[in-house]
Amino acid sequence: MGLSTNDKKPIGITLKEAYTKIRKWYFANVNLATARGDDYGNRSAELINHLPQENKITDLEIRAILGEVIYRNLEWAYHKDDGQFKMAAYAHAALEASNLSWSLNDAEKQILKTSHIWGYLQISRYEN
Repeated sequence: MGLSTNDKKPIGITLKEAYTKIRKWYFANVNLATARGDDYGNRSAELINHLPQENKITDLEIRAILGEVIYRNLEWAYHKDDGQFKMAAYAHAALEASNLSWSLNDAEKQILKTSHIWGYLQISRYEN
């Protein structure tokens, strides 16, 4: 799955601005995750319900959430939009503008283990 060359992306959006847009949309649409009636939908809803407020999240946590939009627990809404941009467009554009990757290295994952969202991230399932 990926964005089409025709998909618009916000220009110069920050990690925090993208997170704010994404968090707002997922909170408003969490019922779409639970309506799936499967483990994936339930895990997604749990993550959505535990997304920190914008003033209580680190850039590393935001990167992890953007990664979930791109390829994990929040990917089900990759192509959903808020009337302006797709969720994936926000995620990709913010990472590109910040010159960062959605992929996290082992040291970053170690830091995230202290975050209250760690257990809700799909990457936590692959840790020993």
